[in-house]
Amino acid sequence: MHTLPLSFALLTYTGYWRPVNLTSIKYWAYSVYSAVMIFLLYSFTFCGLVDCFMIEDLETFIEKFSLFLSVLGVSCKVMNLVLRRNEIIGLTDMLLTDICVPRDNHEMDIQRKFDCSAKTITIYCEILNESAVFFATIAQFRHFANTRTLPLSDWVPYDISSTAVYWATVLHQTIGLMVCANASVAHETLISGFMIQTCAQLDILCHRARILPDLLREARKSSTSKEALKVREQLLVRELVHHHRYVYRFAERINTVFTLMILVQFSISSTVLCLSIYKMSTKSLLSLEFAWSLSYLGCMLMQIYLYCWFGNEVTLKSTEIGSAVYEMDWPILPVDLMKTLLLIITRSKKPIKITSGYIITLSNESFMKIIRISYSAYNVLQNS
Repeated sequence: MHTLPLSFALLTYTGYWRPVNLTSIKYWAYSVYSAVMIFLLYSFTFCGLVDCFMIEDLETFIEKFSLFLSVLGVSCKVMNLVLRRNEIIGLTDMLLTDICVPRDNHEMDIQRKFDCSAKTITIYCEILNESAVFFATIAQFRHFANTRTLPLSDWVPYDISSTAVYWATVLHQTIGLMVCANASVAHETLISGFMIQTCAQLDILCHRARILPDLLREARKSSTSKEALKVREQLLVRELVHHHRYVYRFAERINTVFTLMILVQFSISSTVLCLSIYKMSTKSLLSLEFAWSLSYLGCMLMQIYLYCWFGNEVTLKSTEIGSAVYEMDWPILPVDLMKTLLLIITRSKKPIKITSGYIITLSNESFMKIIRISYSAYNVLQNS
């Protein structure tokens, strides 16, 4: 994909995003691969959840449930990607329209800066998630082999007494967790990536607002008649207003496509945070189990932090449009253009808000509330 290529590449490699415009043979080959990977994910999720509810020990239940609750969340996200595929493609296509494409070097620098930011965040999240997978599985392979236990789920619907079957099951769980980690990174950076692209468009819009007086001066110098000048002035201002409305519409579509999954992630992360902190309090600081719990906690924090941080950035940048318009050289503007630009200033007073289930506005304050709620739940759990 032309937008957020790294996030879409991760989804493609895990089998949950079929590339656009495949040939017939590649289409069917990828469909088979996708079906296998979906079966791998859902079988891994099913076995893990069944195992959780067959455990009577509270500490073991918390340890496993905190993981497989996230795995269940990844399964929901994959299903959302399948159901919303056309709408997600539509979001990427919206960024290809002429009004969104950078027009000068400054706008290209803005776009590159935000594209680089999205790519860097994806790489860091991938490193964090794969570190958690390493501590949960590969780093403990010797322990699993000596104790003849499975890395994650002890329940499977078949006998694992055979060495070949046992190692096949270990491999299934290890690959399953790796797939979950990659799919989770791709999904979270996809949503936050679209927020980053919204910020890029808002910065480009601010730049165009600031240079509007210069464009009007050039139009006056090059126009051959008053009528041509009038048309040119109206075209420039109308384009600015249209771009402003277009960015708001783009943000609304992000809300429509992803708001339910953001709510699911908020609900899961809030639960997992308190369970993970409780689990860490029972582990030795120098053990692999503690390293696994710490890296897993970092993954959960990173997921909701990305949503809240960039949701907050979108809100802040959407209010900057009014300031950019207000800072123009107003004396050179005709009265009718001033009235049109006042619409942008008025509209910017109602900023863009990305929400979780249309209930919680994504902001830094929301992130702190989740941390406080999770810590309160942890205290209740520890004292019970």
